Amino acid sequence: MKQLSVLGLTLLLIACTGPNPYGASSEGYTRSEANQPLQVSNGIIIDLQAVTIDSEGNLVGKTAGGLIGGIAGSSVGGGRGSAAAAVAGAVVGGLVGNKAEQLYHKANGVQLTVQLDNGQVQSVVQEVNPNIVFKKGDHVKLVQSASGKVRVIQ
Repeated sequence: MKQLSVLGLTLLLIACTGPNPYGASSEGYTRSEANQPLQVSNGIIIDLQAVTIDSEGNLVGKTAGGLIGGIAGSSVGGGRGSAAAAVAGAVVGGLVGNKAEQLYHKANGVQLTVQLDNGQVQSVVQEVNPNIVFKKGDHVKLVQSASGKVRVIQ
């Protein structure tokens, strides 16, 4: 009986972690943005352009690469040669780790230029959502959070 209860609870948890009932989305919100009023402006897309969104670069790739390079370099030679190889390995490892992180964190984006109903023109860059295709002339909404983050939605 106890095994049946565990099985039932497991199946319930699996069901709860299923897909979003509102569809797939690449749009993310922070906890502080949830349940907050958002300013909405209506407009028409007057231009759009594909862009690449680069990583803003954190220290993870550099640090990991530096550590791995330093460890690998320290195993070369002995004495002062080992220390020099460790420093060189750390520098090269940091550079390689940084480049790998930049390549990994690139995303496809789109720059949408929207003429609002009040005549104002705004341009927004956001990550591409494969479930949404924007075209010139589309009626869209610009949604702005209290923190100033803006998204274009259909």
